[in-house]
Amino acid sequence: MRGVAIVEDHQLLAETLVATLQERGVEAEAVELCEPADLLAALLERRPRLVMLDLDLGGFGDSTWLIEPLTSEGIRVLVVTGSSNRLRIATALEQGAIGYQLKSAGFDALVSRVQQATTSDGVLDPTERTQMLHELSVARIERARQLEPFGRLTDRERLTLQALAQGRTVHEIARDWQLSEATVRTHVRSVLAKLKAPSQLAAVSIAMRSGWLDSAAQVINNATPEPARRATDVFAG
Repeated sequence: MRGVAIVEDHQLLAETLVATLQERGVEAEAVELCEPADLLAALLERRPRLVMLDLDLGGFGDSTWLIEPLTSEGIRVLVVTGSSNRLRIATALEQGAIGYQLKSAGFDALVSRVQQATTSDGVLDPTERTQMLHELSVARIERARQLEPFGRLTDRERLTLQALAQGRTVHEIARDWQLSEATVRTHVRSVLAKLKAPSQLAAVSIAMRSGWLDSAAQVINNATPEPARRATDVFAG
């Protein structure tokens, strides 16, 4: 097909969009949601002129990763979202989306936006696009600045900070990791010095505000469980 492929997890909205676009002379089809790799394959097989891509596909998760593989094959992507997070939208634009539309603007605005995207050969709203990409660049620089001190922590110090964030005391950490309290206090002092934090509570607060704790938890959750790396293994090295 060379029309519009609708990728949307709300079936009623997808079907209504298809019917409305077809009434206006735009060839459109709702693509059945499936596993991400299969969805990408289905879209590449259809090779539509435009994919209207919802950034949130319910149980199938965030769809941003689909944008670059589609645009690299010459398929235009218009992202649709219920989120007003400009940085998230900017990331989609950076991946190659030609523009975006907020669902909060209403159904008629969505239909008009899709029609605009089908008749345009370039990107939509180039001035706003440039501004949003600039905001994304600035945000990344700021995040890198916030995370830089954590990059100076050793494995032992990172584990110590995570334990403190879990509310564990120096005594509990020393007992669980079979270390002396003096050793644990040394690691705590090093963490405070590198983060320029006046107290353990302040260090935990800095880690939370920067998002470092979430990033660290994600690394642990995504790590292979065999064999699990214990804190005592790190301290033994």
